[in-house]
Amino acid sequence: MGVNEKFQKSIVRFKRGEVIFREGELGTEMYIIQSGKVRIYKEVEGSQQTLAVFEKGDFFGEMAILEGLPRTATAVAEEDCELIRVNSANFVQMIRTNPEIAIRIMRKLSNRLRETTEQLRKLYQVQTAILGAYDAPPQPKPAETEAEEKKKRKALAYLVSKLTGRTYPITKETVIIGRYDRVTGQRPDIDLSDEDPNRYISRRHAIILYEDNQWKLIEEIGVVNGTYLNKQRLPNGVPVPLNDGDQIVFANVPMTFHVAPDAT
Repeated sequence: MGVNEKFQKSIVRFKRGEVIFREGELGTEMYIIQSGKVRIYKEVEGSQQTLAVFEKGDFFGEMAILEGLPRTATAVAEEDCELIRVNSANFVQMIRTNPEIAIRIMRKLSNRLRETTEQLRKLYQVQTAILGAYDAPPQPKPAETEAEEKKKRKALAYLVSKLTGRTYPITKETVIIGRYDRVTGQRPDIDLSDEDPNRYISRRHAIILYEDNQWKLIEEIGVVNGTYLNKQRLPNGVPVPLNDGDQIVFANVPMTFHVAPDAT
């Protein structure tokens, strides 16, 4: 994730084990990780419960800027790290220069709202069961693991990495391509994290979809490092026809697109 030169002046460094902020403290700053790792944890009955471990390109502490409330967890350097400290004064400028962060913050808030809604739904089911006002809803069958589900799906197309030779099957008509996002907890349909150790690919980088009898490629809004189809840079957010044998570069990861021979 590129950073404007203005924010290079806001870099702070922490040694491994140093506390960046503590649960309950008032905060007016968020942080973007330039290097190293940061662990977020809560104190539960005298022990530390790890909530997440963030690394290069991830951000944390944004709720202090948005809400002005005390920190809800403690952040500690898991290893020596460099962070960009962003306060409320330059937060707007950061959003303007790096829209991907704004999009990820919105996704994070959306996830929290969805989780809260699900918790309320479960609470309602428990209450109605206790009161006996309604019949208990039927218990769903145990969900299949993602690996089991993928085995049952028929591949419609493939992405083949030129770097590692790995094949990534496309098993539905719309797939999201990118990297696992530790901040929001979202994992794309095709996770290219192993192809991109330097993390140039955006968390939600592109979409491949099939509509009107044509495969199409769309670069997601907010992508920083670009997407190239047959050496041509894609416009942001515009569907472009995709054909068998086309060469795609997601940031710095080259791949070949193939339509499955028996796909209809």
